[in-house]
Amino acid sequence: MKMKTGLVAGTALVLVSACTWVKPVAEAEKIGLVKPAVAQHCNKLGVTTVKVKDDLGPISRSEKKVQQELITLAKNDAAVMGGDIIVAESTVSDGRQKFSIYKCPLN
Repeated sequence: MKMKTGLVAGTALVLVSACTWVKPVAEAEKIGLVKPAVAQHCNKLGVTTVKVKDDLGPISRSEKKVQQELITLAKNDAAVMGGDIIVAESTVSDGRQKFSIYKCPLN
């Protein structure tokens, strides 16, 4: 019985740690994550610092999932501000990352 309980708990933990809780708003799907050089001729609208949980108690979440969620949150913020690209201004630290938001002229 202990083995079944452990197996069920372990499976549930794996499934929860793989989940993504942050959902993009419709406008965010059009916003790109670019290198700083791409944004040099764009209008900087502001900066956002976004944060997500990087652990579930003693279990660390996937770095890839954390990064995906941070980018999604930054794109959501850019959508609200009227931006069309974001640039990462820091690395991920404790589930937190800073992004600049830009609006670029039409080509």
